Amino acid sequence: MNNIDLHIHTNASDGELSPQQIVELALKKNLKAIAITDHDTVEGAKIAIKYASKKNIKVIPGIEISCYEKDIGFEEVHIIGLFIDVYNKKLINFTELVRKDRIVQKKRIIRKLNQLGFKIRFEDIEGMTQFSIGRPHIARRLVKNYPKEFKNEQEVFEQYIGVGKPAYAERQENIKAIDAIRLIKQAGGVPILAHPGVFKKEDSLDLINYFLRWGGLGIETFYPYNFVCGLTSFQAKSLNKFYANIAKKRKILQSGGSDFHGRIRKEVTLGILKIDYNILKEIVRKIVKNNE
Repeated sequence: MNNIDLHIHTNASDGELSPQQIVELALKKNLKAIAITDHDTVEGAKIAIKYASKKNIKVIPGIEISCYEKDIGFEEVHIIGLFIDVYNKKLINFTELVRKDRIVQKKRIIRKLNQLGFKIRFEDIEGMTQFSIGRPHIARRLVKNYPKEFKNEQEVFEQYIGVGKPAYAERQENIKAIDAIRLIKQAGGVPILAHPGVFKKEDSLDLINYFLRWGGLGIETFYPYNFVCGLTSFQAKSLNKFYANIAKKRKILQSGGSDFHGRIRKEVTLGILKIDYNILKEIVRKIVKNNE
């Protein structure tokens, strides 16, 4: 089989499995290539690449950067960087800055949850990841501590820690999309707009225009919206086709993947979208062309 998955998270950020476990699972799924795209960290990608060096699978170094564009109406925009240099100094400095900022943010969220009557400590989530602590770690702990109040992590987000909810706290280091695109390119990578379909169609089209104007090179046209956004399978396929048509018309790159996190989203399995290897070939051709 020649299938790939270019959007995967490990326990270096908010995924459940280690980079080594991801590689082994990808091999079992007969995937030809995967990209490790942890939130604001490249540590998982480093480990996965080293582990897979003598195995029959290609591991692409990636990252998913959270950007904030309130000025144009977007609370949070995610940008994937593929084929990045995981040892680029500017990128490493950025990830370390964000790592510290994430810790401060999560402590603020936990204080708010404590004030709302929930018993949870920062120490309870600190050991869930070595690098990039995310709100899903808090949600995971609350589901464990309060199984009667919360059926799953999504309910924690919807009621308490999602944007605008009672226990939400913003990060202080709010990177803009244009800066994330520049950072990815400086690290030799390809900036891809992640899951545009999480926004309203009209808004997503505006965002795509902004993204391309800032120097973005492609969009995700493969994403499990049915499981992540509650759409039907038909609606999800139609939405992916919609963005694929946009990519073809605009002559930009296509990408995508499962956004796999582990058992956190039980329905979302590695390689679920059957993305052909030719998608990856086009990305590689773009890199080669840009370097000529």
